[in-house]
Parts: sequence; C-alpha cells; structure tokens
Amino acid sequence: MKALACVFIAFFALTTSCQSVEDRERELTAQCKQDAPCKKQGLCTGKCTPEPCRCIAASNADCAQSAPCESAGQCSLKDGKCAVVSNQDCARATPCRASGFCTAKDGICVAGSDADCSQSDLCKTAHKCGAKNGACIDASFNPALLNPALANAQVPPKFKVKFSTTKGDFVVEVTTAWSPLGAERLYNLVKIGYYTNVAFYKVDDASAAFGIHGNPEVSAAWREAAIRDEPPKQPNDRGFVALPKARPNTRWAPLVIHLKNNRDLDQVGYAPVGKVTQGMNVIDSLAKVGSAPKPGDKVLDPVKLESGGETYLKASFPGLDFVTCATLL
Repeated sequence: MKALACVFIAFFALTTSCQSVEDRERELTAQCKQDAPCKKQGLCTGKCTPEPCRCIAASNADCAQSAPCESAGQCSLKDGKCAVVSNQDCARATPCRASGFCTAKDGICVAGSDADCSQSDLCKTAHKCGAKNGACIDASFNPALLNPALANAQVPPKFKVKFSTTKGDFVVEVTTAWSPLGAERLYNLVKIGYYTNVAFYKVDDASAAFGIHGNPEVSAAWREAAIRDEPPKQPNDRGFVALPKARPNTRWAPLVIHLKNNRDLDQVGYAPVGKVTQGMNVIDSLAKVGSAPKPGDKVLDPVKLESGGETYLKASFPGLDFVTCATLL
C-alpha cells in the first residue's frame, strides 16, 4: 500500500508539473473567486509567476467586485492594490449617495463640492447641502448656535418677532425694559436662527412652551449660558411671553406663552419680555401635549428632549406642532 501511495503522489506531482502556467493560473483563478479575500480585498486572480501560486488583485474588474469598492470607492487597481483613483470610483460607492463623498482626493472620497452634497441623502434628510473641508454641512447653520458668546448684538428698546408655525403665524412685541437680559437673549436667539424647527413641547389650557433645540449640542451650549433672574415688571397674563425657569437663574432659550392669566407665576419670578400682538388664535389652536388627560397617553419629557433632540421627538410624538422659523420685523 505504501508503494502504491508513493506511485500516486509521484504521478500527481508529474501531472501538475506538466500543466502550463496558464492552466494552473486559470484553475487557481476559479478558486480565488470563490474565496473571501476576493470579496473582501479584490484578490480574485490566480498568479503563479513567480512562485508560489497565490490570489492577487490583477485588474479593475477584480477591484470592482470587492466590498471596499462599494463601501469606500476603492474600485481601481493601483500598484497591485485596490484604490480610489478617480471620481468615477467614488460615484460607485455608497458614501457618495449617502453622505456626498463623491470626489477623489489623495486616495479617499470626500465631499468636494456643493453639487456632491446636493444629491446626497444628507441634503434631503438633514439639509446638509453645502461642502466644507471635505464634508457636507448645513450652510445655514450659524456658528453662534454652538458658541453663545458670538451672539452679542445690541438689543433695541423695542422689537417685534414673527414666529411661523405649523398652524400659522403669530407676532410678539418685546419691550426691553420689562426684562433687559431676557429681551437681549431672545433678540440674539432670533438673529442666529435658533428658533427654526423647534417643537411646542408643552401645550395645555394654561400655557404653550417651545424653544428646546432639535440638536442636543445646541441646547446644551445655551443651557450652560443661562441668564440671571429679573424681577417681573408685567403680570403673567394671557398673551404675555416669558422665559421659563425651573430653578433660580436657569432661563436660557425656551419661551412660554400664557393662554390664561397665570398670576401665581409672578410670585416665583417669571419675568415677561413681551406680548403676543397678532395671532393669539394660532396659539389657541396648537395640539395639546405635555400632560396625560387619558390613561395611556404619552407625556413629552423635556429632559429627554434636551438630550435626544429631533430623534426623540420623531420617534415618540409625530403629531407635534412646530415653530418653523422666527424673524425680526
């Protein structure tokens, strides 16, 4: 038996040695295409010169069928490896469609132009339609939203703000002397676009509150920049607008509009900054939220809103009303 085995091995070796290099590489290529390295790295072609035989990336076609082509744009052969060589490589990759990474630069795919970003999912879902430093950004995003120190415009003695909502518009006239710090805060928040797509997170028979930002980082920045309390100079009656506070010296960005006379808030230091002069009927028509009149109703948690932002809102409260934008008149 041992002699027969030796004869078989010798015969197999002789047969293999009699194969041409082309035949050996053809058989090996068929094996390479079935192995994981072909899909993972584009190692899809059998190569036997020089020895030993091995799987390599030998063409653009090898790279084009690999996972890195789809995930990172590494679709072309360069120096024996799959790499990003052209914009066409990036256009084939998922990040181009998802994040605007459609331009080849220094061997990677980046967002190289506004055109890259405008066709991306980020533009459609997050309004990130402009390119900056290789990524898509929301060009309308004001840096002061994350740095309150940059929002330092001088507030006039009086000003009006139009708030556009999902139910219509209302106008607030602000008198700075009523609450100088509060008026200054509101004026600057409006100027930098803070009140864009912010939810009415609490609406009941007594009041309507809004102004927690959909981006938790923005909310955190302004909450840390809370302003001092001021003594109320006007009553907290229907139509008056104030910055609410949970504890002393914690006013930051949210606003509350009184739907009835709430004189008890005079005693705890709510200082009105202005009054609704147009569109009070819009406030009256807002969807109620923030209390549970019936068993099983969801209650919006402002703390979770601050930490979860739009993700929390969209997942749990699809029927909320929003302030879509605020403008100085």
